[in-house]
Amino acid sequence: MNTESENWLKREDTVNYPDRLTRLDWIAELMPKSNFVAFQGGLIAKYLFEEMRYCFVYAQYLASIALGFSFIEHTIAAMFYASGRNDLTRANASKLLQEAHQSGWLTRDEFTTFNQVRERRNPIIHFRTPLENDTIEYRMITENELPYSIIEADSRIVITAAMHLLSKHSF
Repeated sequence: MNTESENWLKREDTVNYPDRLTRLDWIAELMPKSNFVAFQGGLIAKYLFEEMRYCFVYAQYLASIALGFSFIEHTIAAMFYASGRNDLTRANASKLLQEAHQSGWLTRDEFTTFNQVRERRNPIIHFRTPLENDTIEYRMITENELPYSIIEADSRIVITAAMHLLSKHSF
């Protein structure tokens, strides 16, 4: 005899399986094609990366945005620390990205992309008053899109950027 929880889970798995498989295939295509991937930020960076992917596959887009940018921020901070830049261990994301660009670790295009990713993450992580110009609600109105579509698209942008950063450290 199945419990109500088991029935819910089976129904959820059956209904959402095709979409999860599509998202998993998309992520697999983005993974660096290499024999070895180095997580510059160590174990926590690896866990952030893995959970970002898992959340995306299971359509937990807000979580994949937060975890994906956390992976990026953690990785860049760890790279600075490993290079002797102890002054940046508690720096905010904006400062880390600026320093990474000035140090030549990020190209101008990479800096622009990672900064855009940070800007997509911010209204999710930090409170905004209703209808500020970077909120999902504001974008829903101005872009004429459903909020969930905007959040999913943003998560794809964040994941693509995280994969790019990971690929820079693949062998």
